[in-house]
Amino acid sequence: MMTFDLFHAAADDGTYELSINESPPLHFNTRGAALGYAVKLANQRHRQGLDYAINIEGGDGRWRLFEGWRLCA
Repeated sequence: MMTFDLFHAAADDGTYELSINESPPLHFNTRGAALGYAVKLANQRHRQGLDYAINIEGGDGRWRLFEGWRLCA
């Protein structure tokens, strides 16, 4: 299972962080760009029959499973 964790708040440098499998985060100029990258990789995994989860942190600090990735493909 591959997990993508998209943090709500921007990092100190103003970029948005996306962690894959709890690795050091990748940095993107916008939260949308980070989500788009996660969706792209999720689509690749889906086509290969592999599992994944895209988790998005909300403004309230709660994590939620993003299930709308097919709408973004």
